[in-house]
Amino acid sequence: MADCGIRGLAGLGAVSVLTGWACAGPVLSFGFTDLAGSFDTGSAVFRAVASDTEELGTSGDVTRLAPTQATANYDVGFLSRSANANVVLEMVVSILDPMTATGTGAFSITDDDGDVLSGQITGTFNTPGAGITFFAGLLSEVSITGDSFDGPDGGSFVADLPGRQPYDGASVSLFILSGGGFFNRDFENVSVQFDGQLLPSPGSIVLLGAGSLIALHRRR
Repeated sequence: MADCGIRGLAGLGAVSVLTGWACAGPVLSFGFTDLAGSFDTGSAVFRAVASDTEELGTSGDVTRLAPTQATANYDVGFLSRSANANVVLEMVVSILDPMTATGTGAFSITDDDGDVLSGQITGTFNTPGAGITFFAGLLSEVSITGDSFDGPDGGSFVADLPGRQPYDGASVSLFILSGGGFFNRDFENVSVQFDGQLLPSPGSIVLLGAGSLIALHRRR
């Protein structure tokens, strides 16, 4: 029997109900840790990009969840080993109040030979204080180029996912700003976690609260 919805989300009560979504599970997930996060108050742009430094060594994976399941691996140092592989997240931030802001922008994940998983992202940043910032949002207009998606550190999967492009999905992020604050000062080289899932058909998901970070975090 098909799995309707994302059970983890409903179980935690952190999100509202999905609408217009096919009765099936996600077809693809991705997750990266230790991206280098920065924010410029002049442009109001938040960026998180792959890093290969002593302080921040990005690693992660992109996994096809639909049959046949396979994973493209990105180990620490992949930027130095691959001419193409990269991860970029960029959003314009609009502050609503001292604890809430919206973010709108785009993301791209490039594989070892230049194929790209990319799309639009929009959602909400929240902070409980102490410099902790959560992001929960929607992915839309997501597409993947090429016939296969190849990890710079091994692993590959067929890029022809179930359903038709573009895809929709959900995404969460987390970072902790040393010294506190919430988009009220410039910062750089802050460790950012970035995770997401794609749905097999267009859908509409409304994510409420920072609790969705736990609900959507993938098993590694």
